[in-house]
Amino acid sequence: MKITSLCRQCNPTSWELWRLPGRLCAYILGVNMAVLAAIGVAAVNTRWHARDAAVFAALLCCGAATIEVTRRIKVVHGAVSRDMLTVWFIAAVALCPPVYVLLLPTLLAPYRVARMTRGVTYRRIFGDSACALAYGGAAVLFSALPHSLGSKAGPHVIAWLAVLAACGALGLAVNNVLIVVAIRLSDPSCSVRRQLLDREAAVTDLCQLSLAVLIALPAAFSPFLLVAALPIVVVMRRFMMHAQLLTAARLDPKTGLLNATTWQREAELEVARAERTRTPLAIAIADIDHFKAVNDRHGHLAGDAVLSLISATMSALLRDYDLLGRFGGEEFAICLPHTEPDEAYQVAERLREKIALITVEQNVRITISIGVASLESAHRTVDELVAAADAALYRAKASGRNCVILSREERLRSTG
Repeated sequence: MKITSLCRQCNPTSWELWRLPGRLCAYILGVNMAVLAAIGVAAVNTRWHARDAAVFAALLCCGAATIEVTRRIKVVHGAVSRDMLTVWFIAAVALCPPVYVLLLPTLLAPYRVARMTRGVTYRRIFGDSACALAYGGAAVLFSALPHSLGSKAGPHVIAWLAVLAACGALGLAVNNVLIVVAIRLSDPSCSVRRQLLDREAAVTDLCQLSLAVLIALPAAFSPFLLVAALPIVVVMRRFMMHAQLLTAARLDPKTGLLNATTWQREAELEVARAERTRTPLAIAIADIDHFKAVNDRHGHLAGDAVLSLISATMSALLRDYDLLGRFGGEEFAICLPHTEPDEAYQVAERLREKIALITVEQNVRITISIGVASLESAHRTVDELVAAADAALYRAKASGRNCVILSREERLRSTG
């Protein structure tokens, strides 16, 4: 079985890359080819020295060791992860000529594909190619700066560190832009902000940049000091990947919303808080009308696009402290703290109206039905509120869909 799998990977005609949309495939191939061209140009213009080769070999070994000691940590499928290899790439900007900076991620790419847990090969190779272009460009800029800024002696050391930090930040920014373009070509409805530009991603990038700058200065005097930095980078990599897995475990992979288990747990806390403080709260269950027909007629890719659009629309219309989760295949659960029954109805109606304006490819019109239940003076658990909202949802479905019904009212309240 392993030999058969390896043969398939080595056969270019079976690569998943060729099944991608044309523009995305061309973009990925273009970035990969640009790296090879840049390596050729840089090699011609490089003055080769044994010390530079030794520093490069040390960085390459550190990168391989970082991959090796964490290779069994699973990467979330489809997610953008930070693996701390950027630390070695930014350090290489200061320690090596540009050709070595281009070669470092390029040579680590096949090693990572071979040694890490199963993943999408073309994505990993593209990610390393994006790193090579981004930090190779940063290295060219760093090497082109005046000699006074590049000096590590005396008072110039602060300027040297500042310039390296600026070039490293530029490399991070260019790398993110290259990945953002690929994500948008792959899925225009995908939330790039949630994938790459959120607070956690910014903090992670800042940690990588800071650690790289701190490593580069002593390593500039003795490359052997890179070995002393390796355990720190490995620990940081394990910590960050573990944190990414914990975050991913809370979210539904297709919509980015809270998954059912996490929503239930956090909704229980909100209900307990509302009962303790005697404040109003409402639970709403929303269901996409005729969702199975969308999948049957237009395919599951269209169904996924519908889920993403509805998730993004709901998230934009709800408050920061409202809890929104994917409760089932086409069901969404909403917890509305500090919300009276009439206010909950207005929120649900606003969601229904906005979503009814959505039209996806092939002129598919989307509507939802919503049932709403409110926390009353008597003690009610989350399960009881969900059951009440679900019963109201069934009445909304039976009443013609595309409407909102409150659990305490039998009459239909809809403008749809």
